[in-house]
Order: sequence, then C-alpha cells, then structure tokens
Amino acid sequence: MKKLAAISIFAGIVGLTACNNQPMSNQQTFGANTPSQTISIKQALSARDDSYVTIEGRILSQVDNDEYIIADESGQIRVEIDNHIWRGQNVSSQDKVRLYGEIDSEWNKTELKVRELTIIK
Repeated sequence: MKKLAAISIFAGIVGLTACNNQPMSNQQTFGANTPSQTISIKQALSARDDSYVTIEGRILSQVDNDEYIIADESGQIRVEIDNHIWRGQNVSSQDKVRLYGEIDSEWNKTELKVRELTIIK
C-alpha cells in the first residue's frame, strides 16, 4: 500500500513538472495589456483599425462634448474621451498627456477612443 501511494505521488509530481515546463511565449497575460511603448500620432493614424496604442501630446482644443484634438511633433488626431476617463482631473493645453486607447478608422477619418488618460508632469 505504501509503494502504491509513493508511486502515485511521484507520478503526480512528474506530471505537474511536465505541465509547468512550457515556454514563456505560450503563456497568456491577463489584465489591461496596455502597450508600454508610446508611438507618435503619425504612427497612430496609420495603425490598424481596432488596435490599441499609447500616444503622448497636448490637447489643443475641444471639438464636441467628448471629442478633442491632440497633437505632437508629428501631427494631430481626434480623440474621444468619455467623462469617466477624466477621473476629476483638469488639463490645460500646456499639460502633456499620455493616452491609451483603441484606434477607430472609418472611411475618411481615424480617431482614438481613449480608455486611459495620464497627465505627465
């Protein structure tokens, strides 16, 4: 009986070890998965529809209730920032912001639907 228990434990350990020896590239990552690399607005304008990007720049103007124009050295893009994204923060045109969001490309325009806004000090 003791031999059977020892063999079962050994087989279980060997099985778990084999399962845990997967290459790192096959492991899934959960959470926000925000791109850590910031790209230029020019690059964002040519990004694939529905892709997620991070950009930095200054908000130049408010176009509509939740739509703004943001610019960097490479160009400008229209962004949609819902009220809850602001989290009570006030931003002036002098403040540099980092925006993370989803590219929305339609027939004749590309905009960024912002999911996260950070003021860069």
